[in-house]
Amino acid sequence: MYEEYHPDSRAVECVWQARATKDERYLVPAVEYWDLWFTRAPDGELGAGLAGPTLGHRWISSTIGEHSWGVQLKAHVVLPGVRKQLLLGGEQSLVVEAGHVMIAQHAVVFPEFADLEAFTDRLLELDVLRCDEDVRRMLSGDVGYSERHRQRRVRAATGLTRKQIEQLSRAREAFALLLQGVPPSECAARCGFADQAHLTRSLKAFHGQTPAQVLSGR
Repeated sequence: MYEEYHPDSRAVECVWQARATKDERYLVPAVEYWDLWFTRAPDGELGAGLAGPTLGHRWISSTIGEHSWGVQLKAHVVLPGVRKQLLLGGEQSLVVEAGHVMIAQHAVVFPEFADLEAFTDRLLELDVLRCDEDVRRMLSGDVGYSERHRQRRVRAATGLTRKQIEQLSRAREAFALLLQGVPPSECAARCGFADQAHLTRSLKAFHGQTPAQVLSGR
């Protein structure tokens, strides 16, 4: 079972949770977001970690009875003192003890799924997380900066170039349209791909599926 929602938040892109009803692997698409995740194993053991942005899809294994939940942080959200390039395509485990999770030398109460938005707000209050407003404006298309400055600032804050972020966003938009039953040729045109072959290559790289596979599985 998997569910997600997208709150009206300056820092949170997506809140998600998954419950494993059997031992299985599932596909996780490429994203430009950091993911703060939490787990409770069948024996009750708690875990937490920080996953970096990624330019390729990946497979994650789950064990029956495992409960996982987390938040994807918007691309302009940074963790002061940690460079996103260092976590590009990887993740870092966080220490969990006595009902708290350690993040940047702060022991914060371990959050349940329903607490995730308040948990993120608390991290912002503690300055464990910080919204880079300049980068937010750059990603939204603000032209009040030189192109070189925008490229440098965006990559330093997100670990990715603006072009890579645009490619991920375009692939995500096309994937959503395919789930609605929109034909691949129309998806390619509406999302700015050069042609249907370009769409297919992008979806295989970022989502691990061709347009035909998305349509057949929707």
